[in-house]
Amino acid sequence: MKTPSFEPVQQSRMLPRVSFRWMFGLMTLGAVLAAIAKAAGSGAAVAMAVMMALGFIVACFAMFAILFLISWCISSLWYQPKDDTLQGSPFSADQLPPQILPPRENRS
Repeated sequence: MKTPSFEPVQQSRMLPRVSFRWMFGLMTLGAVLAAIAKAAGSGAAVAMAVMMALGFIVACFAMFAILFLISWCISSLWYQPKDDTLQGSPFSADQLPPQILPPRENRS
């Protein structure tokens, strides 16, 4: 039996797996944003508009995240799970539900 030349993928990892392609892409995007920010600092109107638009999008995302966390924290104060939810389905009676379409026999 051959041994694989790579490690098997583990399901529970603490940190995400990041490839070099993603890192190069993120670094390229960061370099482009830095160049636009430098041009905006020099007084280019289009670069200022791009940076303002990106800043607006980031501010909206941050506000959505903050509002979600506030609502999540407030809702966790009053939410009390019921004890009977962990006991199983109230609709089951130790038997399978009736089948609407019976299983087909193996046709050869």
